[in-house]
Amino acid sequence: MGKKKKSKYSFKQIVIYSVVFAGIIAIGIFVDKKKEENKSKEIQNGNFKVYGMVEKLKPHSLKGKGLVSRKDVLYLYYEKNDTIFHLIEDLPDGQIEKLGINLNDCFEIKVAESDKNVFEIDFNKKMDTLIDKNDFEYQIYQTDIHKNIIE
Repeated sequence: MGKKKKSKYSFKQIVIYSVVFAGIIAIGIFVDKKKEENKSKEIQNGNFKVYGMVEKLKPHSLKGKGLVSRKDVLYLYYEKNDTIFHLIEDLPDGQIEKLGINLNDCFEIKVAESDKNVFEIDFNKKMDTLIDKNDFEYQIYQTDIHKNIIE
């Protein structure tokens, strides 16, 4: 009779790794919920309404590097005080198509007074408006990579 192969990991090690892995997932979910709560609080504490134009759509973009999950990315801009502010909004995969979002669509956006990168888009309030970003000298992007994607 052949010898029984000894497992590389003991049962105790497998249990410990499983608990650590589940803990990491739980912490990630908790942090994500806290981030959303803070975003809502910032917007509730003080916001202004603007109209944002869709300048680029990236449906079915890969999440992260090399991962198989996907998301839709929406690039928008709005005008405030003679300056164009560019925003990036991540949506669940397939939402661009589901919501019928097209280039140059215009939506109402609530932007937090405290942080211009904290905002909520009301996809139910589509406007028939056009804001030409080329009419404005000052343009603010979230990052240099964002600027390169748009230009």
